[in-house]
Amino acid sequence: MNINLPLHTILAVLPGVKSCSVDQSFIFQAITSLEKATAIDFAVMLDRGDASVFDPVSLKAVERSSAGAVLAGCDIQGKPTIVVADVIKAYDALTAYVLQQCRYAAAIIAPSAIVHPSAVIDSGATIGDNSVIHALVYIAQGVVIGAGVVVHAGAKILDRCIIGDGSIIQANAVIGSDGFGYQVSRHGMRKLRHIGIVRIGKAVEIGANCTIDRAMFEETIIGDGTKIDNGVHIAHNVRIGFSCAILAQTGIAGSVVVGNGCQIGGQVAIKDHVTIGDGAKIVSKSAVMNDISSGETVCGIPAIQFSQWKRIAVSLAKLPDVIKLAKQHTASAQKARARAWWWRLLGL
Repeated sequence: MNINLPLHTILAVLPGVKSCSVDQSFIFQAITSLEKATAIDFAVMLDRGDASVFDPVSLKAVERSSAGAVLAGCDIQGKPTIVVADVIKAYDALTAYVLQQCRYAAAIIAPSAIVHPSAVIDSGATIGDNSVIHALVYIAQGVVIGAGVVVHAGAKILDRCIIGDGSIIQANAVIGSDGFGYQVSRHGMRKLRHIGIVRIGKAVEIGANCTIDRAMFEETIIGDGTKIDNGVHIAHNVRIGFSCAILAQTGIAGSVVVGNGCQIGGQVAIKDHVTIGDGAKIVSKSAVMNDISSGETVCGIPAIQFSQWKRIAVSLAKLPDVIKLAKQHTASAQKARARAWWWRLLGL
């Protein structure tokens, strides 16, 4: 998220500042993640909490970061750092301040666009030529809708999200809701504000009742020409390539990367931070726990190569017969042992 703020303004906004090793003349251009930050950016080291089941942020990630400064709960040797008593509280205060500074002019609606009277178009939104906005749609501040876009009844497109030319948003889809991110502590779960956006490419179709979460800092991306069926959930920071097909009731967890031309079946579950290569195929009802290579077809729980899964499935189908034979063999062996015992007893 772009901020363009000098250091003294940031220090005035942040509560509980303990120390600062950042150059006083510094002007920050954006708040972003450790991995994406450049020398003019302000990165945030979000501690997962003292009672969390998650690993804390690795100090190695901080060391590798190119950030101009890091907001953290402790001093980081060799890095310009602003140390605060409570990182989540400080991050919340800073992002709230930045969002309050956003000033939007009146919405811009192209003369050729058609907007239903019951639709709500917030300030700063832009709607392109020949787009159609149906009844009860909500388009929030700073949203950019391209040319020839159709947004069906009841859909919500939230702050600053971008919809590419020729895309279709079906009824009741929600684009840009907060990602599911929390700090787990002894005092309960504390929500992490998501300040990124969702960027949807050209000629994309988003099915009815889909939910696509905004990124933590940067962008959740749906590539050109991708088609998404009804009832799909795509979490924060996911990046989906062009010309993919995603079937109904699939759930994709945070920071997944899906390549170009992938096909994902219905009711598939994809674990966070997984990478799926170009042209991969995932059979319906699979659970993807690990990376998938380009062109690979996987199936099962956990998902494995389809050829391997078929061999296992054939073997499982034969399992009742194997068990029956094993029982027969066991019964025969028991009878043979009983006869041998009687023979020994009779001295034969």
